[in-house]
Amino acid sequence: MMMFFYELVISLKNYISYYLGRPAPETTRCLRKSSVKKNQTTGAKKFTNVAVTGLVASGKSTLIDAIRRLEDEEEGNPLVGKCEAIPRAYAYQDNPNVLLWDLPGIEGNEVQQQAYVEKVDLRAYDFFIVVSSTRVSEELLYLAIEIEKMGKRFFFVRTKIDIYARNTKQQNFNQGDLLREIRRHFTKKLQGIGIKFPRVFLLSALQKDKFDFPDFLEAFNNEF
Repeated sequence: MMMFFYELVISLKNYISYYLGRPAPETTRCLRKSSVKKNQTTGAKKFTNVAVTGLVASGKSTLIDAIRRLEDEEEGNPLVGKCEAIPRAYAYQDNPNVLLWDLPGIEGNEVQQQAYVEKVDLRAYDFFIVVSSTRVSEELLYLAIEIEKMGKRFFFVRTKIDIYARNTKQQNFNQGDLLREIRRHFTKKLQGIGIKFPRVFLLSALQKDKFDFPDFLEAFNNEF
């Protein structure tokens, strides 16, 4: 019950910050930072803030639902508002010390202006899941570099891999070879920007017993 009200307070504060008054950019950044840092402690309890970020429509929200083990008929929407423009916090029942944050999707023009990092206050989070449903784009490499510069860890997750595997079926199709090739490609891209040992997971959030999802969830839980 306490966690429910905690999520409600966080979501409500974010909603008010964005839609009542629309403060100037500098003020917005301060509100962002205080929204996470001031609320990550209830009494003596400090929360680990996990940011799920990536491209627009990459499956971030669906991945969070899968991590939280929500079924299709269960409600996975934020407690206040449904706008993609504000970070939304969710409790993680497998670890009450962890909060999962669904961040707005990153876009190319925001990367060029370094606006995304400031808008979501990326430095306020402790761990990251960088999500893509297609290729490794320049936007995602930018995020990886920024996270690495902060000295923080992240997982790279390629979602909707079931759709890709299904659409790529050809004569003599070997799914194992395809997945290994995709993993090598993503790993090489990340190593090319200085990430020495990238953690890459290929999964479908809708098929939690297949592909890398079991390994991803085990690795995620072992981080905290």
